[in-house]
Amino acid sequence: MRIWTGLAAVTVLAVALSGCGAKEETPQVASADGASPSASASASGGAGPDDKAPLLKFSQCMRANGVPGYPDPKEGANGGVDLTVPEGTDPKKVEAATEKCKSHLPGLGEVRKPDAGAIAQLRKIAQCMRDNGITKFPDPAADGKQTDPTKLGIDPLSAEFQAAQRKCQPAGSTAGPQNQSNG
Repeated sequence: MRIWTGLAAVTVLAVALSGCGAKEETPQVASADGASPSASASASGGAGPDDKAPLLKFSQCMRANGVPGYPDPKEGANGGVDLTVPEGTDPKKVEAATEKCKSHLPGLGEVRKPDAGAIAQLRKIAQCMRDNGITKFPDPAADGKQTDPTKLGIDPLSAEFQAAQRKCQPAGSTAGPQNQSNG
């Protein structure tokens, strides 16, 4: 499930690529002060062995720095890379480990501005989240940024949120709730 600049404590690697099917040379990842509502991440564009090497090093570093259940990258649908932060993972440990490990992912915290199609997809996902029980889930801003869900009383690690996200994430899509905090 596919990278909120405001709370990387919730889930760190929430790679939410803004262009549906667009290839990223470096996966987008929430910064150490940002997080995603998603418990996993995906990068589009058929990742080869060289593409996965930084992700594997990042995963190993995360485990070595207090997040023992952090997974190795694996092929997702559509050739993307899928990482899932285990439910119940201590957000403070994730944040601390991310800070220590971010050197393994060039561009950590850099955010590409999504195009109009990606923003439209994010709006559809937001509506789906609301339709599936996360009634306070906001639409993205015009620039694709999303308000930190925890500021709205939403728990991105809750079973309800995770279930809604699974239903709302288009199969094989790299679009997902792109989380850069608006405030």
